[in-house]
Amino acid sequence: MYRITKPSWRRVPSRSFWPFAVFSLLVLPVTGSWAGEKTSAGEDVRQVRELMYQLQNRIEVLERKQLGKQTPITESPAPPPETKPKNLKTPLNIKPPLQESPRDKINFSFGGQIVVEAVSNWPGNPAASEFDLLPAGVPTGSGGENGQFIFSARETRLWFKTSAMTEIGLFKTLLEMDFKGSAGTERVNNSNNPRMRHGYAQLGNFTIGQTESTFANLLAWPDTIPDAIAYVSNRQAMIRWTQKLDEDFSLQIALENPETTLTNATGARVIPADDRVPDLVVKGLWYHKRGSLALSGLLREIRSDGAVVGGVEDSKVGGALYFSGKLKTAGANNVRFGLAAGNTIGRYASNNSFDDGSIDANGQIKLHMLYLGYLSYQHWLNDHWRLAATATHIQADNDLARVPATTVEHAQSYHLRLSWLPLLRTNFSIEYTNVRSKLESGLEGEQNRLHFSALYRF
Repeated sequence: MYRITKPSWRRVPSRSFWPFAVFSLLVLPVTGSWAGEKTSAGEDVRQVRELMYQLQNRIEVLERKQLGKQTPITESPAPPPETKPKNLKTPLNIKPPLQESPRDKINFSFGGQIVVEAVSNWPGNPAASEFDLLPAGVPTGSGGENGQFIFSARETRLWFKTSAMTEIGLFKTLLEMDFKGSAGTERVNNSNNPRMRHGYAQLGNFTIGQTESTFANLLAWPDTIPDAIAYVSNRQAMIRWTQKLDEDFSLQIALENPETTLTNATGARVIPADDRVPDLVVKGLWYHKRGSLALSGLLREIRSDGAVVGGVEDSKVGGALYFSGKLKTAGANNVRFGLAAGNTIGRYASNNSFDDGSIDANGQIKLHMLYLGYLSYQHWLNDHWRLAATATHIQADNDLARVPATTVEHAQSYHLRLSWLPLLRTNFSIEYTNVRSKLESGLEGEQNRLHFSALYRF
């Protein structure tokens, strides 16, 4: 530590104090420490010592003038150069030990939902799932059981998430599964095998893995317990880029897994597995304090290479558009809607209830137009109770020269749901559903359903 020695001071008469004080106020502001200069610690010490010597000389001058002495004034010698004490060790330039950067920290979270459902159908359809609503599953004629009752917990889900901040943006992952895989027997264990719903990684603007198709819009999903007759949804592997264009608008472009589905002359589904070009999806999302809107575009190649006739290849290119949104009305009440149309929308709509097109006995493909729409209104009675009314419709332009008359022409569903939310993550709901369908032959079908659901998220 440097030490500043105090010079010998002679007593200054009191009347000399004021000139000294005025002079000090004029001199001190121009020094580095008063003027706000940024110097090192050693430089500050040096300047202070020089200032002490200067002040000592000026005080002597003032004293001599005060006492009337006329002896010549000599300047004190300059201060000796700064030297480091011999016993002061030079600090080593040692870097601190490596520590985990906040950017490299990975956050883990685990959650899921427990769901129990109870369903009663009038009439039921033993050949189809008693829980899912499908156009081809609506009983026609006088067949089916009335009032069949069944429990299930297959909608239970588990998910595992991670997130970390990196130099190029947020990096997060999601792995989610449910238990809607192959089922065991109801007689013994009621087992349901797990299956992957989502499994993807997102780094900055890139999303790679399996998740909901870019063509869909979960923000505008109708408020129903089971999936309605008409909806747009498909989970598959993809590479997606999301670009935020401004505060209220973003654009998504994705290459997604292709898969052709066609109907042959007997009404059976043909899956050629001859796809060579990924599905291209572009979606624009617009956000507002009153809700959100989305417009999705789909471009696909539908292809078969010897699926019906060996060596015969045929392909068609088609597309589809989907406009959807969720708009707030009063308070938390809202309207959700969706309109879609196209000749390659088949497997993206209603659980692939309609194929992308047809293939004849010569292996030639023809694409069929498909239209769907839904409207769902959600009304909150208070903080814990809400009502939801939903109507959906889906229709295909089938070529009867290529497909049988047993093919479904159109179907619709009507839903009325009452939900009670006693806790933050708990939802008890009961829903009445009426489903109708019509085949190309003119035969109509109808089903009524009472559906109960108890859900708890953790």
